[in-house]
Amino acid sequence: MISVAEALDVVVRTAQPLGAERVALLDASGRIAAEDVVSDRAVPAAANSAMDGFAVRAADVARAGARLRIAGSIPAGSVHRETLAPGTAVKIFTGSVVPAGADAVVRVEDTETMGDHVVVMEAIAAGANVRAAGEDITIGATVVRAGQELGPADVGVLASVGRAAITVRRRPRIAILSTGAELIEVDEPPGPGQVVNSNAYALAAAVREAGCERPLVLPIVRDRFEDIRSRLEEAYGADVVLSTGGVSVGEFDFVKEALDALGVERLFWKVAQKPGKPLTFGRRGDRLFFGLPGNPVSALVCFTIYVWPALRKLAGHERLYLPATRATLTAPVTRKPGLTEFLRVQLAGDAAALTATPVRSQSSGVLSGLGSGAGLLIAPAARGPLGAGEAFDVIRLGPYAGATVASVLASC
Repeated sequence: MISVAEALDVVVRTAQPLGAERVALLDASGRIAAEDVVSDRAVPAAANSAMDGFAVRAADVARAGARLRIAGSIPAGSVHRETLAPGTAVKIFTGSVVPAGADAVVRVEDTETMGDHVVVMEAIAAGANVRAAGEDITIGATVVRAGQELGPADVGVLASVGRAAITVRRRPRIAILSTGAELIEVDEPPGPGQVVNSNAYALAAAVREAGCERPLVLPIVRDRFEDIRSRLEEAYGADVVLSTGGVSVGEFDFVKEALDALGVERLFWKVAQKPGKPLTFGRRGDRLFFGLPGNPVSALVCFTIYVWPALRKLAGHERLYLPATRATLTAPVTRKPGLTEFLRVQLAGDAAALTATPVRSQSSGVLSGLGSGAGLLIAPAARGPLGAGEAFDVIRLGPYAGATVASVLASC
């Protein structure tokens, strides 16, 4: 067996970013840019008004009560062609280009209109309520860098500089294969000794959460060498194959043999951890294979620790890992040293006083313990029993049970 740290290092070093593809701007959010984007235009292109009001010369309104003649109006999208003369003002709207000669905008609520004149009730300084040309983006500015994850604001910036498409890293294609004579599909009633293939659904959801496309879920394959070999060969059209079951030391565990027959280089088999010790990782060319344990919790824990960062790296992400935090254990845990253990806990409290309560059962078949608000408390391999009141590192899963935006803003 190798350690958790060694196994994770092998996985992350082996996974390499995939090629690039061109996508429309509406499909770019959440993707990783594969090119630098340099703007050939300024945003805004010209000085424009940040308010509805009147464009003025600051020198004319240095004191409250200035009376100016209204020389015109500039609806949004139009341009006032004449230079603003001293002692005059032009009615202007938010986003309208500030005319030549004007250097400030008076808010409409700070004025009083009297026929063809306007009285400015407050003194205004030069630059007030004016968005300068290039205030957001200057010509030649790099607005997106290769390796950057694109969010809504980035998409908006790309649109503002006229980019309708962008080159991004390709998302990995994933195939999921479940093995086991006891498995049935979700819409079949289970008979004696049969279980629903929940792993396929949990892993497919985890793949989507990692930012990948919808995975290919292959039909269940029974515990026969030739069947497993044939299905694995079919699955290798994907960038990553996730199999569940058949990687332990049982009489009918044929996955490792099938991998060998297909020429897959096995990089490790067995990790010194609980749950998920019988984990296999290998490659054939640039295709990756994860042989996950069949127990639901073991499969999902191994996905969280190893598959998640591999998929993120393949897609070009720089932030590969799920967030971790420190939490105080609320109850003692009996355990023996030897394996790194990922204990399922429920998180509560806020970042300053986060607590972790062990779930009712740590059995690798109790998947409900990884539901909303859960975390994986990391018990180091060298540690024996864990004491209540001690702080440990916890990997956060799914919706976080700590402080929310609403609680942070409650006093604002």
